[in-house]
Amino acid sequence: MDGETLFDITETYHELGIHQSGTTVDTATAAWLAAELEAREMSVALQPVPFDRYVCESSLVVDGEAVDHLPLFYEWVGEIETTDVGVRMVDARGGGSVGLIDDVVADAAGSGRAASVLATDHPNGSLVAVNRSPSLGSGHPIVLVAGRDHQRLAGAAEVTLRMRAGIERTATTNVIARNPAALAADHEPVLFTTPLTGWVRAAGERGTGVAIFLEMMERFVDTPVGAVACGGHELDHLGVNHWLDNRHVEPTAVVHLGASVAVDHPTPAGRVLAPTRAGVTNATGRRGDAMRAALTPGRLAIRTGTDQWVGESRTLQVLGVPMLSIAGGGIDFHTHEDTPARATSPAALAVMADIVEDATRILIN
Repeated sequence: MDGETLFDITETYHELGIHQSGTTVDTATAAWLAAELEAREMSVALQPVPFDRYVCESSLVVDGEAVDHLPLFYEWVGEIETTDVGVRMVDARGGGSVGLIDDVVADAAGSGRAASVLATDHPNGSLVAVNRSPSLGSGHPIVLVAGRDHQRLAGAAEVTLRMRAGIERTATTNVIARNPAALAADHEPVLFTTPLTGWVRAAGERGTGVAIFLEMMERFVDTPVGAVACGGHELDHLGVNHWLDNRHVEPTAVVHLGASVAVDHPTPAGRVLAPTRAGVTNATGRRGDAMRAALTPGRLAIRTGTDQWVGESRTLQVLGVPMLSIAGGGIDFHTHEDTPARATSPAALAVMADIVEDATRILIN
């Protein structure tokens, strides 16, 4: 596929909706990806991943006007309506790791207020969603708001928070596939992995990786290939952990296409790939040197011969096989501004597809 087609796939992923685990959008996304893999003549199975989903109805009204917000998942369950609301800033640092704001949450819980609002610090003043562990937290009602709303809330005459939150048993989905070469082979396949879920529509964060994931199914049609696209990413990597615990394959190598694989941004000289991404591999020696050379055009922070993995590759390293992981972030990471037009371009997708192919061939040969 050319860059324009890869961009179209990124747009399709984005248009499916907000990709939170266990939602109708999550289910529809897994079905869409399964159909795309089947169209590439792959054998596909859907693996349910049961979990306790946090469900919440809420409203935040500041001096009579509604304010966009996101409940801090799993922090509290129950029903509340209160004007005893504390307001504070928090540096969510992109929100990509569980536990990033635990200290601020603990301070808020111990403040003596009935509930709290945390305004996320961000260069553009955006609301930054934060990955969560699917287990109950402090018992203190908390919602996140955009950093740009902090002064408005802090100076308001009245802030009213209404929440009704609970837990329901549901499932997200792992999409698992093998190509015909893998089904016919007498040895285990090379495994491509990518996450499927997140807090927002996630064009750059998730969509670019999904597009290149599908492209690799075409470029490696003659190689025994397995594919796993996992749900539950934003909830402490639920899906990939479930796959590891229930897998029926021991891959010979792993290529993990994580967050923001082909995110770029505008500069005075034109759009360039974002340097806030990493290419990490445990390859050493000549192979490590060749991998570094292959990854260099992607403007990645490159680490070879290492176990300093990023995102879900930290979980996948237990497989103990040659591995490549590409993951990182961009300015709109974990925000509603993560749209195709802002996050990536056909040129960026085409360049990264070539880089992933070249690096993968070095890894597996």
